[in-house]
Amino acid sequence: MKNIKIAFIALFILVVAAGCKKSFLERTPLDAVTIDNFYQTENDLRQVTGALYGSPWFDYNDKVILFIGDAMSGNLGGGNAGSWNNFAVSSGETGVNEGWRSLYRIIAHCNMNIIYFNEKASPSISAEAKNAALGELKFLRATSYFNLVQLWGAVPIIEDNRTLVEMPSRPRNNIADIYRFIINDMRFAAENLRTVKDAGRVNKWSAEGMLAKIYLTRSGLKDDGTGTGNGTRSQLYLDSAKYYAGDVCKNSGLELMPSYADLFKIANNNSDESLFALQWIGSATYGIGNSTQAYYAAEPKLTGVGDGWGAANTVSIDLFSNKYISGDTRRKATYMQSGDVYPELLKASGGYTVTNTTPNLKKYIVGTPADNDNKGVFFMSTGINTYMLRLADVYLLYAEAICGNNASTTDPDALTYFNRVHTRAGLNPKTGTLTMADILAERRIELAFEGQYWFDLLRQYDINPGQTIAMLANQDRGTVSYNSTTNTTVYTSKKVAPTAASFKLPYPEADVVTNPLLKEAPVPYYK
Repeated sequence: MKNIKIAFIALFILVVAAGCKKSFLERTPLDAVTIDNFYQTENDLRQVTGALYGSPWFDYNDKVILFIGDAMSGNLGGGNAGSWNNFAVSSGETGVNEGWRSLYRIIAHCNMNIIYFNEKASPSISAEAKNAALGELKFLRATSYFNLVQLWGAVPIIEDNRTLVEMPSRPRNNIADIYRFIINDMRFAAENLRTVKDAGRVNKWSAEGMLAKIYLTRSGLKDDGTGTGNGTRSQLYLDSAKYYAGDVCKNSGLELMPSYADLFKIANNNSDESLFALQWIGSATYGIGNSTQAYYAAEPKLTGVGDGWGAANTVSIDLFSNKYISGDTRRKATYMQSGDVYPELLKASGGYTVTNTTPNLKKYIVGTPADNDNKGVFFMSTGINTYMLRLADVYLLYAEAICGNNASTTDPDALTYFNRVHTRAGLNPKTGTLTMADILAERRIELAFEGQYWFDLLRQYDINPGQTIAMLANQDRGTVSYNSTTNTTVYTSKKVAPTAASFKLPYPEADVVTNPLLKEAPVPYYK
């Protein structure tokens, strides 16, 4: 982290060079742009914030989301995520470093632009426009810290990168203080972001949806940052989660897309259902496109650009065998089974028909360049957004917050918003009583392979550690594969029991060396 300031300067140049429109480059020579003269118009602020929805997240999106969200949680049964699937992640793991580095990179960019927006923005920019841009930065910073604290626990809060020059080693801060910092940032975002949709950018409803998730997670923690461990959550925080989720559900005017499968097509990027998504540009330039298809697609012919290495990435036996109700349309949109036909893939050949029984991944696979009008598909790069927060997610958070400390609820709002998600999948609505188990199972299916399920399990571990460990230990994390010689489906079973240590990632080895204070006890951030 001691090189954060240097990294920011490099990004500033990148933002100006790559994030600006051609007209801007024609108007102002690049060598004339400085920090002192750049922030002159609302459009200048938007150029800076717009650049932070994509490439700074690349390392986090490139495999780490899958490893953390779906391999650790037991959704993914194969592939090269063995250490994550086996609860054996080490401090030297590439994904540990990539995830940590990417999140702190985003924080660094947000930190310095928050400072510069306040110090150097032209007084001709309206307060409303400046605060909306600051709201975007604080949303992104809060989200990054939220991911860090859930995955690693106590981490350093860095609010001003310039202080790292004199004090490059930073202590971890108390978990309660980290949540206080996150909530302050996200509430600022909710109060200052605009309510209208601005394609590709977060707005008030994005911030309120994220606040619901933050408060719901915080509700399972004591003031010392450890989980309650007694099956209960703070009613105060549950009520806050319910308030913010409910406001999104009832007052945003947003609706779910009619078709679940259509969510994962490039043409439907930034629909009303998308509250926060990473924005990618399918390009031959590495690092600005979504690399997910390269790792998910079962064979190269599905992509047509030389990647498609996902043959070993299959759903686990647990997810394959037990979790989808017959008729659930989300199954086909999430993973493939023998006999499935996908007319949107290999269109020129009449579509793609699955001919073996290996349940390979479908979500985020958009096909060849020809399948997409020769736009947005390149080697290891497509233009499909990565969902970070969807409206369906908030609907289910609302139901979870309403259910709260109870095993079930008959609350009509909980049933209404749960059923909007459930019935879209072609299933009959739940009536009468909705259980917490129903809600958690629905979240797993709705958000599978979107990097979310592990975070749901972390929330459950905080309040019911023994029950969560037992559930994970009983999962069959093995693989389902197809033997072409015998024309049979092969089940290779595997069960792995986690320990308490499995629920936090190790700090990256290189960072512990350069910042030995990561090994020390956390300290307060607020005096």
